[in-house]
Amino acid sequence: MTNIKNLPTVEYGVYYLIHLINKGFYMVRYALNKDNILIDAQFNLYDKNEIFKCIFCNCPLFYKKPHHKTRKETPFWVSAHFSHNANIEENKETEIDCISNKFVSSKGESSTHREAKNEATDVIKATTQIYFKQDKFQPIQEYQYPGRRADIAVVNKNGTGFLNYEIQTSPTGFDSIIKRVDKDRINHVGQTIYAIGEISKKGDWGKGVGGLSATQGTLLDSCIRQYGIAQDIQTVVTQIERITFLDKRTGFTYTDDKNLEQYIQFNQYNEKNGQKKISNVTTDTTAEVIHEAILEHEKLMKNPVIIDMGSTSNSSVLSIDDIFDEFNNDDDDTDKYETPVSELNSKLLNNLKLICQTNQGHIGAVIEFNIHIQKAKTVLLGERVDSYKWIDFEDLYISKADFTSTTNSYQKTNLEEQQENSSYLEIINREIITIDRLNAIKDFNQEIASRIQRLKVGDRCTCINAPNWFNPHGERIKDIKDGKVLLDYYKSIPIDKVILIESVE
Repeated sequence: MTNIKNLPTVEYGVYYLIHLINKGFYMVRYALNKDNILIDAQFNLYDKNEIFKCIFCNCPLFYKKPHHKTRKETPFWVSAHFSHNANIEENKETEIDCISNKFVSSKGESSTHREAKNEATDVIKATTQIYFKQDKFQPIQEYQYPGRRADIAVVNKNGTGFLNYEIQTSPTGFDSIIKRVDKDRINHVGQTIYAIGEISKKGDWGKGVGGLSATQGTLLDSCIRQYGIAQDIQTVVTQIERITFLDKRTGFTYTDDKNLEQYIQFNQYNEKNGQKKISNVTTDTTAEVIHEAILEHEKLMKNPVIIDMGSTSNSSVLSIDDIFDEFNNDDDDTDKYETPVSELNSKLLNNLKLICQTNQGHIGAVIEFNIHIQKAKTVLLGERVDSYKWIDFEDLYISKADFTSTTNSYQKTNLEEQQENSSYLEIINREIITIDRLNAIKDFNQEIASRIQRLKVGDRCTCINAPNWFNPHGERIKDIKDGKVLLDYYKSIPIDKVILIESVE
């Protein structure tokens, strides 16, 4: 068993949530209130003593408001949710096997978004340890600012965020990005980096993370043009199992590749003076981004940007985008329900209940499927149970992940069909192909370190390609001006040739 106390702090929060789910501490998004109306935990704040009911199993549900958890000094965000268990913290809960526990679509964060966020956090953490050790910076996931929650924030030793990192794995409007960046500027955040990828939705226009659609490609280009920098998210396969089959009927052979291991990496696009440049995101490139964010953060602290985010009639009224940003965990509901019920194997719908979306965009819960009339008894969000509607299969969409996770026989049936169709095939070769993985966490780079370091009077430093007369143990800085560093004994060298050895802090 994994000892969670030994996990790196940046991974602890995510592991803790997984640990809760594995132990039966399930988080449920939708419930019935005392008036039997279907409600969403993430759209309102409810009284902690109010009792709700599960629409799928009729058991009591208990409301948990959105909050930060702190485990081993690493804060992480827990979205508002309902739970079948009243005493999550005290470990006195009784495990309840409810179908709602298996719904992927109602979770606040997709697995791809979480994986990308963790990869980015690891690179940022390594960068701060290599290049900014004296500054004691750290990346914190789900960092809360006034009116804004960032996927990752790099904070200084005073706990103030100066660089935000956003993972955008679902399509969104560029206006939404502009509003978030504007809010960051109000909060003195020097730079907001958007890493953009795309989860396949309908048809084959989307290729998943690693294949940007036209929509996401436009979003990426807009970010580069507006802010001069953006990143895209790529899935890189590192290990493949290649199987060679012989078709005994025809004598032909063919190969089939199965991805065994893969990881997410980021590519960085910069545009300066009309010139575009792309590079792998490593500790080197991240160090330069952090340095630019520090400088811009300090400018904003001296000259704060004031932007009125409210309406002209009442500046205290939040727009719908503000509310959406507060509860959104990257993937909005419209991106999760992509499979029409009419395309499913109707034999597997018996006794099944699912979260769904109508062709009009309304979220609801199917509490009964009738395969004979090809309709589903559906309760829509905000409506009473006894006001259900019978909706045609072709007008209802569900998450394929929900369907798969709640029908154990689904994968078994697929496997049996594959075996029947492949009875005439013979495996004649099987091999594992390994592809080198990009190591985003690179060693210390002197040239970059000399560009991004923040020298102070009293620091000890040495010089790149130091001449024979230079003290190999470094000398103290006496003064810094006009792009030059004045050392003890009045030796002056350009600041970009200096390497910091020891800080006065």
